[in-house]
Amino acid sequence: MKNILFVCTGNTCRSPMAEAILKEKLSNDKMDIRSAGVHAMDGMPLSQGSKQVLETEGLSIDHESRALTETLLAWADLVLTMTESHKRMVKEQYPKNSDHVYTLKEYVNEDAHTKQKREELHQHLTEIELKRSEYLANNQKEVDEYNETNNVSDQEKMEMELLEQIKPHQEAIDRLKSELPSYDIVDPFGGNVDIYQKTYREMEKEIEKLISKLLEG
Repeated sequence: MKNILFVCTGNTCRSPMAEAILKEKLSNDKMDIRSAGVHAMDGMPLSQGSKQVLETEGLSIDHESRALTETLLAWADLVLTMTESHKRMVKEQYPKNSDHVYTLKEYVNEDAHTKQKREELHQHLTEIELKRSEYLANNQKEVDEYNETNNVSDQEKMEMELLEQIKPHQEAIDRLKSELPSYDIVDPFGGNVDIYQKTYREMEKEIEKLISKLLEG
């Protein structure tokens, strides 16, 4: 593994801090470490909070934000996002080139049992979308009539029928979500330096696990 890409929202807070931490702790010339943002504007500076915390920790990074692109995604051997939402956005936007995308916490912490639960969760979410599509297709005439008449009672009837069909899947989703750990790194944007410091420590802990995993591989 040679190329590692961290991804957050704007590429001004979390992902550049993660990039700086890994570069400092890994000290491996054979690995190229970069960062990007799913909603980043190219050329923005590091946030003041991130800069202050990195300086306090004796780290520095020459950084300008950049947007995630398909080229960057293809360049990376491993993509580590800061949240599950980031991961989902990357996979939805680049479905053909995202098998190597994980959240940072997922990649370093997930065991077989948790992975199985996440796969079950994904299956139930997929089933709900399929049942919604099937229900609308099978009741297209009623949908068209509702669009013409705006009859509220018809709408409520259809919604109740659909909810009854997806109820077992929704109950399973609620249960699995309550059992699964959160794999999100807290966003410090807009917070004071203490919040940035807390985020730094959270990432540092996970990146130390990442280094152990990379060196083992």
